[in-house]
Amino acid sequence: MSIFVLLRLHAAAFFARFSWAGLGLATGLHVLVAYAGLLALGESHLTAPATYAYFYLTTALTVGYGDLAPLSPAGRLFVAGWVMIGGIALLTATIGKATNRVIDFWRKGMKGKGEYTDRTAHTVLIGWEGKVSERVVELLLEDETSNDDLIVICDAALEENPMPGQAAFVRGDSLSSAALLRRAGVPGAERVLVRTGSDDLTLATVLAVNQLNPAGHVVAHFNDSETAALARAYAPKLECTSGMAIEMLVRSSQDPGSSEVINELLSVGQGATQYRLKLPDSFEGRFGDLYLSFKQRHNATLIGYRAIGEHLPAVNPPGDTRIRGGELFYIAAARLKENCHELA
Repeated sequence: MSIFVLLRLHAAAFFARFSWAGLGLATGLHVLVAYAGLLALGESHLTAPATYAYFYLTTALTVGYGDLAPLSPAGRLFVAGWVMIGGIALLTATIGKATNRVIDFWRKGMKGKGEYTDRTAHTVLIGWEGKVSERVVELLLEDETSNDDLIVICDAALEENPMPGQAAFVRGDSLSSAALLRRAGVPGAERVLVRTGSDDLTLATVLAVNQLNPAGHVVAHFNDSETAALARAYAPKLECTSGMAIEMLVRSSQDPGSSEVINELLSVGQGATQYRLKLPDSFEGRFGDLYLSFKQRHNATLIGYRAIGEHLPAVNPPGDTRIRGGELFYIAAARLKENCHELA
């Protein structure tokens, strides 16, 4: 290894220990000393401000066009010993520090040490169940209402982000920890999905989420319908899903093809899907009129209505049902984007 390279490495290692402020101060000092040295050595052709800036950068960055160079032997020794070695060392230290900062940021995100406390309008998925949870994230990304912002996976067992590039990751000691849930941005999230390996853990997590009074909609999955009912009793705004395997089995035996219809309605990929449309409080109409309008103008089928203040929607209500605000549920090939006032 040449003495020049050895000096450069030692200098770079020395400057790498500096903070960003210290590195900036060292760079400024190096620039000023280099300029003063060229003035003292009579290299006046290099000291005009624009010329010096060009000469310093091309020399320190090792570009070396050769169009500008010191003329005297003393000037050449000064440039070789101070400007080149010092500039390269400072540049190497800057690149190394910036690279380490990027790696640390990436590693922090991969290891679940991120901070999303102040984020809003994002999605939080609490709990991880391998392929099932991967499918949940994929479905969220497929739907335009949740694929244009941040998805945060929140878990206590994972060691690193299971879906880098598709979702962020926050890790903690317990899913029911308020500190962990705040780090994931649960209070400001637009939607929170809770699905863990056990109903007891899901229930504890739901109660912790409820204590944070989240602004968005919270959905939790339970295998046992009684536990789901208990969760709803303590968190009235919570929407629970539960295992429907038995019900689906019986329905498919009585009405063959029912399971395929349900799966189609829940899938975002192809075919018709069930969607929700929130109406302005001032909106008024009749369910039957809206049903015809949806079908004729959008090839969509209106299937339910939830009035303001009601917990459960009315599925297939009578045609003369009065609509005053609330939410409509419909089946369509894609989510409707038209203004609500144009639907009637």
